[in-house]
Amino acid sequence: MFKKGNSIIIVSVSSKLALVNVELSGRIRVSAFKEINLNLPQLSVSNKDALIVSSIQSFLKENNIRHRNAVLKPDLDSLFIKRLQLPAVPDKELAEAIRWHIKEDIPYDLSSAVLDYSVVKRTAREDGSKLADVISAVAKEEEVKRWALLLKRAGLSCLSVGLLPFGYEKLMQRYFKEEKGKAKGILHIDDDKGYIFIYQENKLDFYRELPISINKFRESLRSTLVSDKGKIELSADEIEDILFNVGIPGDSFVYKGKLGAAQILGMLRPLLERLVMEIKRSFTYYHSQFKTGEVASMLLSGSFIGMPKVETFLNKESGLIVKSISLEDKIEFASGLKIGSQPKVTECLGLAIDYKQGVNLLPFEFRTEKLETAQKTSIRWLVFIFSLFFITSFMLARVSIQSYQSRLDNARLHLNVLSEVRDTKNKVDGLSNFIKDLKNSEYPLGGMLKKLSNIAPRELFIVVFSLDNMSKNGSMSGFVKGGNTNASTILTKFINDMKKSVYFDEANILSVEKGQYDGAEATEFNINFKLS
Repeated sequence: MFKKGNSIIIVSVSSKLALVNVELSGRIRVSAFKEINLNLPQLSVSNKDALIVSSIQSFLKENNIRHRNAVLKPDLDSLFIKRLQLPAVPDKELAEAIRWHIKEDIPYDLSSAVLDYSVVKRTAREDGSKLADVISAVAKEEEVKRWALLLKRAGLSCLSVGLLPFGYEKLMQRYFKEEKGKAKGILHIDDDKGYIFIYQENKLDFYRELPISINKFRESLRSTLVSDKGKIELSADEIEDILFNVGIPGDSFVYKGKLGAAQILGMLRPLLERLVMEIKRSFTYYHSQFKTGEVASMLLSGSFIGMPKVETFLNKESGLIVKSISLEDKIEFASGLKIGSQPKVTECLGLAIDYKQGVNLLPFEFRTEKLETAQKTSIRWLVFIFSLFFITSFMLARVSIQSYQSRLDNARLHLNVLSEVRDTKNKVDGLSNFIKDLKNSEYPLGGMLKKLSNIAPRELFIVVFSLDNMSKNGSMSGFVKGGNTNASTILTKFINDMKKSVYFDEANILSVEKGQYDGAEATEFNINFKLS
C-alpha cells in the first residue's frame, strides 16, 4: 500500500498508455509499471477512452494503490512550444506578453487555450534595456481538459499536466548535470514522433520536432525487394525483429537466409542519413542563433534506445559523444519489475520530480477544485471560531458586568458613610458608563459572517476581514476570478446584497484593480462598510 503523500502515478498517453507508480520519499523508487497498446485499428475514440479508464482502474487494483495523485503527460495535437525573446516586463504581465507575441503562430483562439512558460535567462543590452528569454507552451484548453476529465473518470486526481521536454529538464537537473557553459542534447524518438531538446546549464534552451519516428523506420522496411530468390516482403513480426533485435547489421549478416546486411542497410540508410542531417542542422542552428557553445554530447531516449548499434552508428556519423540515457543505477525498481520497461519509465519519471513546480498546462478550474473545497471548509471553521470567540467574550463580559454591578451596589450602600462622597460618586459614574459601553458593544458577528458566506458568489474570495467593534466600521479585501467586466458585475451584486441584509447600513467599493491568482487573471478589490 502506497502512502498518499509519498507516491504519484504518471499517466503517459500516446500510441501506448504507460502507467508508472513512483515513490518520491528518499531515493526515488518505481514500484509499479504497466504499458497498454492503444494503436489498434478496431478501437474507436470512445472505446479507446474506455480502455484507458479500465486500464487505470485495473492498475490501481492490481498493485493495491490507495492514493489517487496523478501527473498526466497527454498526446496533444494542439501543443505549440516556442522560444521567445521579450522585453523585460513584470512577472505578472509576462504571460500576456507571450500571448501577444505568439498569437499569429497559433491556428486557434488563445482565449480558449492554456499557457505556461519557463524563463530561460534574463539579460541586458549595452543600452541598459533588459530582455527575458522564455520557452512558452500552449495548447487548446478543451483538449487538455478532455484528458484530465478522463483521469477523473478513472478515479484519479490530476495534479499536473506535464510535457516531455520539461520532464527531461528535471532529470538533467538531478542526474545529468552539465558544467556551467556547456550544453547537452537529447534525441527522443518514439513510435509516432521524434524530438531534439538542448539543455544549457541544465535548463531547456531549445526544442525542435523532427520528421523521424520508429513508425517511419518500420515503413522503410516494408519495401518489396527482388532477389535471385524472388520477391521478398518482410512481415510485421520480422520488421520488429530486425529493428529491435538486429538493429544496424554488420557486413556479413544474413537475416533468415534471405536478406543480407547490404539490403537491410539499403532500406534503413536513407532515414538514418536524414536523421544525422537533422541532428547536425539543429545543433548548427542552435549555435548560430543563440551564440552559445557547441553541443558536444547527446543522450538517446525513447523507443529508439531499443535499436541495437544505433548508438555506435550515431557516434561515428554525427561526430558527437552519444550515449543512451539510463537511470538504472540512479533509481530503485521494485523486485520483479522488468528493466526492459526502463526507457519508458525514464521518459515518464522526470514529470514526477518536483511536479508542483515548472511548466504545468492543467486548466485553472482543475487547480482550484481542491482550493475551493478547502476554502468552503475554512470559512465554516472561521465562522465557528469567530462565534466561539464572541460567545466566550460575551460570557466574560457578563461576569465582569456582574462583578462591577456588585461593587457598584456596595458603593451605594456605603455612600453615606464614606468621607469622600464626591470621589466615590465619580467612580460610580465611571463604572456605570463602562457597563453601558460593554452592553452596547455586543454584536451578532456570527450571524453577519454567515450572511456574508451565503451571499458571496463562488468567484469572489474574501482574503482579509477587519472590524472595529466599537465604531462598527469595517473593511474587507480579496479577489474575484476573471476579468474586470465580470468582476464589476459580481462586486455590484455583492454590495447590493450586503445593503439588503439587516447587518449593514453602508457598503462601498474603495478600489478595484487588475491582478493575478495562481497564474490566472483575477480582479483585486477593497470594500468598506458600516454595521447597522
